[in-house]
Amino acid sequence: MIAAVQRLVDRTLFRPGPSLMLFGGVTLASNWVWYGSGLFLGRVVGAVLTVVGALTWILALFALRRGRGQTAALAVFIVGSVALPGLALTILRWRTGAPILFHDGAYQTEEAMRLALGGHDPYGTDYTQTSMSLWHWYVNQPLDPALFHYVYYPLTFLVAVPFNALAAVAHVPFDFRAVLLIAAVAAGVGLAALPWKWEWRYVAMVALFLDPFFFLPQGRNDILFIAAIIAGVLAWSRERPVLAALGFGIALAFKQFSVFYIAPLALALLAMRSRGQLTTRTLVGAAIGVVIPIAVTVLPFFIWNPSAFSTDTVGVVTGTAPHSFPIRGLGISALMVTLHLLPGPNAWFPFGFLQAGIAIAILAAGLPRVWREPTTSSILTVGGWTTAGVLVASRYLNDSHVAVLLFLLVLAGAARRAALDRQGRHRSDPVSPPSAAAAA
Repeated sequence: MIAAVQRLVDRTLFRPGPSLMLFGGVTLASNWVWYGSGLFLGRVVGAVLTVVGALTWILALFALRRGRGQTAALAVFIVGSVALPGLALTILRWRTGAPILFHDGAYQTEEAMRLALGGHDPYGTDYTQTSMSLWHWYVNQPLDPALFHYVYYPLTFLVAVPFNALAAVAHVPFDFRAVLLIAAVAAGVGLAALPWKWEWRYVAMVALFLDPFFFLPQGRNDILFIAAIIAGVLAWSRERPVLAALGFGIALAFKQFSVFYIAPLALALLAMRSRGQLTTRTLVGAAIGVVIPIAVTVLPFFIWNPSAFSTDTVGVVTGTAPHSFPIRGLGISALMVTLHLLPGPNAWFPFGFLQAGIAIAILAAGLPRVWREPTTSSILTVGGWTTAGVLVASRYLNDSHVAVLLFLLVLAGAARRAALDRQGRHRSDPVSPPSAAAAA
């Protein structure tokens, strides 16, 4: 059974044609639901976006069949199916002032940025006193817990500050999706620059940009930490360990669960130092690269109000704070509610202990592999599967988290295949949890 699943994954996610058919088709279907129907953008704009998406998909498929210009054609399809809808929604907001199909996290990030610029702490703030209370998905609904907490780390709104200033100079309304667009371009360029065969770079791009559950046009911010991880992978592949550590450190400063990449990264660095492949100076520089982004961005806000910061970024997610997020999504917690093992979505359960147990088990199985093989593949595999285990056992696992996990595991699998290419081995090696790898 496991072997059959692995073969299916290998033949779909890691082959350019099937992956483009799968993700491209789902993206076009999602675009039709959100935009093509004309409900939000109007029938004319919706029809244009639908036609452009379909035509660029055909172009990408034709380029694969022709065997030339595959990556360029894929980029055109990504622009036609992802970037153009995002631009259309941004223009709609500019014209109407209404944040239609604008993610509440992005909206709140703009408010957090304005609070910080005004000298107010974004953490511990009652966002019902901001324009968020008028957001169209909150009106006529019970007060959402997000209105009382800002769950993201400070770098998420700090990175928006210079772009907000540029928008003011240009006399155009600021939209946080501009920041995400630049991060997406950086992520795409980083993937294209990896020293891998085009097939592995291609499937990684498809999994990142053509999974509609990332909701990139609507402004979900996962692309920020993913772009930083890709930068770290690129630096590692070019034998720049200090820059690689800085990339992973920036990823951690964006997203809390990036912490599960730090242990395999640190062990890989120590393994290389023990074999004389790194100097002590380089090792110290890499350690500083990991710590500096957190020290510069997180520490000031933690010192400002430790209780508010901890409550917003930890308590609300673990269910230990007032107005905590209810249990929801696709993970173990939602299954427990469905099976009536918990009385309801607001029930408390020590998911943290379950997550810690899963993380320890995966790290215990996977870290020895990292010590033996301090490579991009081992770091990404152990980090990716640890992140997956912890998120599945979290209080909520939403659709964008599933998309993130899928991309991280595809990236790990692509790195593994690239390593096999370099070793002159051409057999297939599907992504497998580090426990299975350790057992082998």
